[in-house]
Amino acid sequence: MRRETASLKTRIPIKTRCDYETLPQTALGAAGARPRFAAGRKCGHGFSDDFSDGDIDGWSTSGNVDAYNNESIRLRATATATRAVSTAGFSSVSVDLVMSATSLENNEYCYAEISTDGGNNWITALTVANGQDSGTHYSASSSPAGIDNNPQVQVRFRGTGATTGDYCYGQSVAVTGSGGAPTDPDIDGPSALNFGNIAPGGSNTLNAAISNAGSADLVISNVSSPAAPFSIASNNCTTVAPAGSCQIGVEFAPASEGSFNGSITVSSNDPDEGSFVISLSGSSTEGGGSVEDFDPLTGSGNVSRGQLTFNTLINGSDPSSLVDYSHYALPANAAMPTNNFEGSLELFGEAGGGAFDEHVDTFRYTGSQDTTRKHLPEFDFEFIQTGSHLFPVQRGSIPSAHPEWEYVLTPGRVWNENGDGGYSRAALPFALQQKNANCMHNGVLTFLFKDDGSVSDVAYQIAGETCLYFKVDMWGQLSASYTPHSVSNAADLIAGYQAEVNGRMPVKPLSDLATDYPGTDAGKFTAPGGKDPAHISLVGFVIDGTHYVGGCASRRGDYPYCESLAVPSYSSAKSVFAGSTLMRLEQKYSGSFNQIVGNYVPDCASSGNWDDVTFENALDMATGNYNLAGYMSDEGASHTNDLFLPEDHASKIGYSCTEYPRKATPGTQWVYHTSDTYILGTAMNAYVQGIEGSGTDIFTDILVDEVLSPLGVSLTAEFTRRTYDATAQPFTGWGLMWLRDDVAKIGSFFSGASQTLLDQSELDAAMQRNPSDRGTDPLADYKYNNGFWAHEISGNLSGCSSDLWLPFMSGYGGISVLILPNDSVYYYFSDDDEYVWMDAAVEAHSIRSLCN
Repeated sequence: MRRETASLKTRIPIKTRCDYETLPQTALGAAGARPRFAAGRKCGHGFSDDFSDGDIDGWSTSGNVDAYNNESIRLRATATATRAVSTAGFSSVSVDLVMSATSLENNEYCYAEISTDGGNNWITALTVANGQDSGTHYSASSSPAGIDNNPQVQVRFRGTGATTGDYCYGQSVAVTGSGGAPTDPDIDGPSALNFGNIAPGGSNTLNAAISNAGSADLVISNVSSPAAPFSIASNNCTTVAPAGSCQIGVEFAPASEGSFNGSITVSSNDPDEGSFVISLSGSSTEGGGSVEDFDPLTGSGNVSRGQLTFNTLINGSDPSSLVDYSHYALPANAAMPTNNFEGSLELFGEAGGGAFDEHVDTFRYTGSQDTTRKHLPEFDFEFIQTGSHLFPVQRGSIPSAHPEWEYVLTPGRVWNENGDGGYSRAALPFALQQKNANCMHNGVLTFLFKDDGSVSDVAYQIAGETCLYFKVDMWGQLSASYTPHSVSNAADLIAGYQAEVNGRMPVKPLSDLATDYPGTDAGKFTAPGGKDPAHISLVGFVIDGTHYVGGCASRRGDYPYCESLAVPSYSSAKSVFAGSTLMRLEQKYSGSFNQIVGNYVPDCASSGNWDDVTFENALDMATGNYNLAGYMSDEGASHTNDLFLPEDHASKIGYSCTEYPRKATPGTQWVYHTSDTYILGTAMNAYVQGIEGSGTDIFTDILVDEVLSPLGVSLTAEFTRRTYDATAQPFTGWGLMWLRDDVAKIGSFFSGASQTLLDQSELDAAMQRNPSDRGTDPLADYKYNNGFWAHEISGNLSGCSSDLWLPFMSGYGGISVLILPNDSVYYYFSDDDEYVWMDAAVEAHSIRSLCN
């Protein structure tokens, strides 16, 4: 296909594939002014459409969408119509859109939008609102950045009406540009698949994603069969559109021990890489297999041990008391492990074994009698070792049949000690989380194992928590079994875990602040306002890319695996979950903040008190629906048990929608209700499902995939509490959990001046960067905006000539995360019900001014 020179180009419509396939091989218009398209040449997925043929095939729709009167595509109520366009090979591209509307009310809109990244982010080109809904045609032309030479362009018409009587009409769309027809296909995929170690008789299947980075269809004509013990398990690769992908599943099933190599060849019409080769490798040994060289240990293994000795773990019984956590820690002289753990660890006797000691029991959960709350749940989980690390396959709070507790498993360590008789020693951090609640009781278990499945007893203890109302110790020693086996998708899980560890922020102790920033008093961070360090689970300060850390106190010495200690969110989830999600939706779908709760939550609509409450009102705790306006009066009432205790969505939403009468105009009175955030989560879920499809989930698909995952958070942070029914409604206002690196990354994200994930204007408001939008007024000198608190602190600082509103997140029991305006973050997770942090803010100001 000949490409015209720049001097010969003129603007042409970017056509659909069928347009190119039927164009005769002749120049159109002025001689040489239009590129020539060979008949039958495959082309990009572009288009122009005025709907005059009454055909909307090829448009992806959600909601009530149809062709109307041979002149438009019609959207009723909340609906979308989307079409993909390839502009590959074209420059100076512009999109011309025409749209009209009828019967819109206040806060109902019709949008024409453009995406340059396959639908992840959208730019609003045209908006039609109430007052413009007489059927008048409105037009706009847009050339957003990145639209040229791009196979991932999409155009969309979207309506946000409340009923099917609200209409948006897409009258026409035309994409024009200068340039030639599509270029060639371009195959892309992994150069190798490494299956790791598989025991003889086992198997593992990995998927090779084959993608088309070119601008014409990639036609895959053949995939070769590899030599045993490799084989093709699945293959859906035939024709791959530009920017599309397919998958080839390859199975590794060794029958005997050894190292194995192979390859597959993918044949296609890629002009410069017609034969794409993927190398295959794997090994097979009995037991756990070889130990990878990840995070290697350099000690000799000569460790002096007085507790949890080889004899105690192999032949011992339940210890009579807790031991100092240093005996569970990775010793300074630990040697690299010689055994490799991959498979299942199961404990026995959990229901009756172990000891229990109570320190705080505000709600009188336990008494002198033996109860299930005093014992561990059943334990049978898969773990994978990589080098000196051992990590669980399941993360987050794991439901079980136990009536009170759920496990939270986090990564641990593996090493050798000379006195362990050829066994390797493992330590696994874990936590118990109360079912349907958010407290975190942190512990560690330790054991000895060999490749062949030999395993000692497992010793465990819990001697610390982030929990205001229930503080207990638990410890014991239980018999166990280790079943070595290949874990499904182990190679990918290992790669993901290694990336998680390698992607953590650089860490230093808080005491190093005095060296790195001379004159700094680190004590103002470790114990601000005289806070008792014994109640602080984690504390940290992030500045200039370094994470300074402290805390990890327990009743038996410092917790030995601070990087794996899980902490609860409580109401800081209102900022990270509710606030971030709504700001993300506003970035994607302009007008999301103004959506009406009653339009999306039938339980709320029936009362009539929610038909003028916006999503923003609910986020700001200003719905106008309340009993008592006094600070935390409603939230502290006993009837809130009707929100927190039920395990099903129907009960939680029924209470939330009907408990409070209308007392004020929405947006005028701040009254704190976790139930309002629960309603908001329910409404946002219904709203986004109406746009993106019924399978969309606001936590997994919006917050995790589009906000948290790009920040590099751990798998622990990709969990939220949900109702225990088929609805599985995310709590939204509480129920997240984090490791310390997650807190540092999330806080640093909010502190950044600019980003592309959240709506910038709403984030600026939440971070108090917009003096005209401070938010609602909970107390004197405090604000609440988009799920974030703020406190006016200029009087505590030197050199500030104007008000300084400092944004922060807060959680029940003693959780504070400060988003400091000098590009730093300070946080602590405690359970003393004290929220004192001014010392830390003032000390951060001494390092770098907080003043605007």
